[in-house]
Amino acid sequence: MSAAVFTIQGPANATVIVTTTLPTLLANPTGGSLQIGSWAATVATGASGTPTNATPVNNGDLAITLDAGGIGLLRIGASVQPTLATPSGTFTASIGLMAREPVSGRLSLTAQAPVMASVLQPITISAIPMYFPAVYTGTPATIAPDDVRALRLVLDGAAASSVDVTFESLPAALSNDAGSASLSIGTWRQRTGADCSGAATAPLTGTTVSLPLAQAIGAGARTAICLGATVTPTAVQPGGLYTGTVTISVRYTGS
Repeated sequence: MSAAVFTIQGPANATVIVTTTLPTLLANPTGGSLQIGSWAATVATGASGTPTNATPVNNGDLAITLDAGGIGLLRIGASVQPTLATPSGTFTASIGLMAREPVSGRLSLTAQAPVMASVLQPITISAIPMYFPAVYTGTPATIAPDDVRALRLVLDGAAASSVDVTFESLPAALSNDAGSASLSIGTWRQRTGADCSGAATAPLTGTTVSLPLAQAIGAGARTAICLGATVTPTAVQPGGLYTGTVTISVRYTGS
């Protein structure tokens, strides 16, 4: 959803009053609705003027000063408030405008513009943890991303969309149950795509991986990312179970 831009034309250097009529809800063809939380507007003198006077607006009047060519710009934006129950789809409504000269009150422009917002289904994540079945003191152990014991993150979302997966934290060490010993882990490697079969194994570089949701799943789509790593126990590594946590955030790409 991007701002609506209106070009206002009138007498040179005049001030024009624009009365707005703004919807509170967007609707889709199936009867669903999407609430608009707030509206804001900026005005500019001239077709390439710098927007000024960013202000909340809820219907009512806005003053716009036109340039020597009799042109001004009005930009109107809004925020929407989807709930978890909001269905996926495109929601629409209309903005209404009426512009007049403040002295004569003469009507100079009326206009309507569509307001559209596309709602995508929430991203869901399921995880299969990484598991090293047997690690011996002094001997590094590696799990490859295509191993069944690798960490597997399956992401479901809207069809024909893409996501950014950001690794907020990757442990450098695992801790035992008592918290008294740590086991080094690193050399993280990744494999991505549906069922982690869409790309070759590669080092996990940086903190963000961009992935298309390319595998159709019902009305949505799916992708996955699998991680492998190497643990390096010391020669005197205490026995026991060691655990750690990978923390990620996922968002749709684009505006």
